[in-house]
Amino acid sequence: MVSSTVFVVAQVALAALVAHVIYQCYFHPLARYPGPFLARFTNLWFVLNLAFIELRSTPFETVHFFGGQHHLSEQHLHDKYGHVVRVAPNWLSFDDLRAFEAIYGFNKSVEKDDFYVFGGPPDNRVPSVFALETDAAHRQRKRKVVGPALTSAKITRYESIITKHVDLFFTRTEAESLSGQGGEKTVVNLAPLAHRFTMDVMLELIYGPDSISHPYTDSAIGATMCSTMRKLTKMAWSFSLCPSYGWIMNSRFIGTLLRNLSTSKQGGPTDIMALMASSHTMIFRRPKQVPLDDSSRMTQDEVYSEAVNLVFAGPGSVAAALTAMVYQLGTQEGLLWQGKLRKEADLDAPPFSLELQAVVKETLRHCASFPTAFPRVIRPGAESVVSSLPAPLPSGTTVSANTYVLGRSRRIWGDDADQWLPQRWLGDESQRREMDAKLVAFGKGSRSCVGKDLAWLVLAKAVMAIIRRWRFVSVGELRGKSFLEMQYDECWIEYEKLG
Repeated sequence: MVSSTVFVVAQVALAALVAHVIYQCYFHPLARYPGPFLARFTNLWFVLNLAFIELRSTPFETVHFFGGQHHLSEQHLHDKYGHVVRVAPNWLSFDDLRAFEAIYGFNKSVEKDDFYVFGGPPDNRVPSVFALETDAAHRQRKRKVVGPALTSAKITRYESIITKHVDLFFTRTEAESLSGQGGEKTVVNLAPLAHRFTMDVMLELIYGPDSISHPYTDSAIGATMCSTMRKLTKMAWSFSLCPSYGWIMNSRFIGTLLRNLSTSKQGGPTDIMALMASSHTMIFRRPKQVPLDDSSRMTQDEVYSEAVNLVFAGPGSVAAALTAMVYQLGTQEGLLWQGKLRKEADLDAPPFSLELQAVVKETLRHCASFPTAFPRVIRPGAESVVSSLPAPLPSGTTVSANTYVLGRSRRIWGDDADQWLPQRWLGDESQRREMDAKLVAFGKGSRSCVGKDLAWLVLAKAVMAIIRRWRFVSVGELRGKSFLEMQYDECWIEYEKLG
């Protein structure tokens, strides 16, 4: 009796599975769009080593999220399947600039969803400006965050802190450098040093000199901060790509285990946990000085949330841009641009000259700091927002466009899209505006990066200081992996000091 019941249940389950497969393949509203076979049923292939994709010349080489090559995977999917790819049962990826603008522009009915809670259960924590779902809530918070602290006029007060950490960067570099023959030229892996620099800069800006010891990565509790943040961003993004995995990893047992791993021998918190225990934030002091009855005043919970958000979003992405920029300036093409920037430095040119802007923008295009896709959800009223599609999208469909894929698109940038060529940004004013419209490194519309101006300032100060002090060439390849942001492990340069 029991065996026959089990048999019937198994038959029903098998029939349901077959019906589900048939529906997903032939009758689902997104069934008309091409993509990997497994993507019709699951998004597990994002995370696990399940997707067989033709990469380079090896027909069955596999790429996957945990391998750190997801940006290459998505690029090759578009090369293989076209401009629109079904990357999950209810998710379409686009490689078109118009689609990017439709998804990430000012359309009020294309919004975020709970993807950005990173697999965690709903709770009473105040979400950051990055995770807020509706555009209305985002606009209100963005005014609170940017206005008092992150406008181009306000960030100039941070220059002295940035300069201090630039000097520390050179001190660390000299300590890590390997002298060559005769001691005239030295070799160093710049990638970890750049990450420590951006981490220490951002942490002092956010938490101030009175809350924690600075430089934080030199302290006992912050010595592994960079590696910890890399692991956390990798885990967080994988939680959202595979919610069931995120649910398991956010369980009480796993949470307790991870907290124990973030505890010092003395029992105190370390790394990000120690920072989160700090309630003082320097960069948001002025928002807290807004009058109590002003609607733009940030609450203590909002200050806390935005501080943690900046720790996650800022140091890693700026380090990726800085590392890639120095590497490119050390290549054969980049040596010419080293000379141009050095000449500007000698002439005391404006801090954001056209040549420096060209180098920064081309690096952000060619070596995306966030080589990933930030998904949005079609809400009622936005079903036809992507006008190039043959039919409206159902409400609830997830849509995205990968910044790395768009940055390397030959249809957008021409046949030389894979080459690092800053001169493409040096046309007349009209041409430069046209080029700027194509750059998606900082996003588009109301949800564009709130820390853009601060990132520009840190990059400009660091790159120009390196140009003034060193003549350098890149050695070997730029090596790294992509998760939420690009994480470079190796960027070897050979340099000699100037003057």
